Amino acid sequence: MSERIETDILVIGGGLAGLTLTARLAADGADVTCVEAGEAPSEENADRDQRTTATLMPGIGTLQRTGAWPAIEPDAQRLHGMRIVDCGGTDRTPRDETTFDAAEMGDDAFGWNIQNGPTRLALARHLATKDTARLLAGTRIEHWVAREDAVLATLSDGTRVKARLLVGADGRGSVVRERSGIGLRKWGYAQKAIAARVEHTRPHEGVSIEMHHVGGPLTFAPLPGNRSGLVWMNADAEADRLAALGDTAFLAELNARSHGLYGEITAAAPRALWPATTQVATGLTATRTVLVAEAAHAFPPIGAQGFNLSLRDVETLAGLVAEADDPGSEALLSAYARKRTPDILARTAGVDILNRSVRTELRPVRDIRRAGLSLLGTAPPLRRLAMRIGMGR
Repeated sequence: MSERIETDILVIGGGLAGLTLTARLAADGADVTCVEAGEAPSEENADRDQRTTATLMPGIGTLQRTGAWPAIEPDAQRLHGMRIVDCGGTDRTPRDETTFDAAEMGDDAFGWNIQNGPTRLALARHLATKDTARLLAGTRIEHWVAREDAVLATLSDGTRVKARLLVGADGRGSVVRERSGIGLRKWGYAQKAIAARVEHTRPHEGVSIEMHHVGGPLTFAPLPGNRSGLVWMNADAEADRLAALGDTAFLAELNARSHGLYGEITAAAPRALWPATTQVATGLTATRTVLVAEAAHAFPPIGAQGFNLSLRDVETLAGLVAEADDPGSEALLSAYARKRTPDILARTAGVDILNRSVRTELRPVRDIRRAGLSLLGTAPPLRRLAMRIGMGR
């Protein structure tokens, strides 16, 4: 006989956002079931994901409220500053820069750079200690009916689930979004991003660097020790060429492009390559259904905005659920959409404009961007305003 589960909230997707949401809701006392099509996080697979994620302090607050932060922190690196370097000239060398220092905001850090694989593992282990939360890995949602009073779902392993709210946290290709009839706007940039972890000879001192080259940004996000997470965006053909290089040739290209800002880069972990696209759902809710994170919005990795936007989805939904008698009510869903839609649209537009300005080969656009960066460097009030906006305050 198939298993039957009755739960408050059914979360589809056990990625970083889905596990964070599950733990955050459970911390407030909700009964939550998270369904993940892939394998459960483990010691064996935690290092397969080479990505790191710069998480700003509001988002760190969300991770702390899950209860899993003590297990996440040892693998994370505190971010004291962010340095943006313009390399948009004809010879691609640094020509202007500005540094955003957390101390200027009265803080000791903007946030932490977390490692995706170990963070998922820490969250999964934390969920295993909770009586009101469960992670069902290696299965997927097959069918469901969203009624006025509940969602009735059947999983691929035969498990039947009754929930009061269905959450789509199942990424860019969200099944929940598609089958709920929520539309999607999507566009690309003819770019790809390379992700890796690198080792370098010069200490990063807790400062990330985002270098704006023609073709796309080159970003280093600090990790414990003389290591950083790398995200390197280029036009498709150039990204494919770089990804196909052997380790020695790749390091030579990376050292040339980074201009020694971290000294010599001596090693790069296995590289991942994926297309840079932007997409945004045309709505955030359906009957007893809500979208969060990349099921609702996704864009290129610029300015530490993507996952932090997802964490604001998580925190907003958790706050509404904590105050509601019915987590899937029309009133709650309307409040979520009302609170999140303006932020999502504004951040999506902002990252889109910034990415287009960085990748362009048009000299006037590059010079305008350089002038703006120079202005931020010389005008502390504008710089502090930019920091507040960037952190979502």
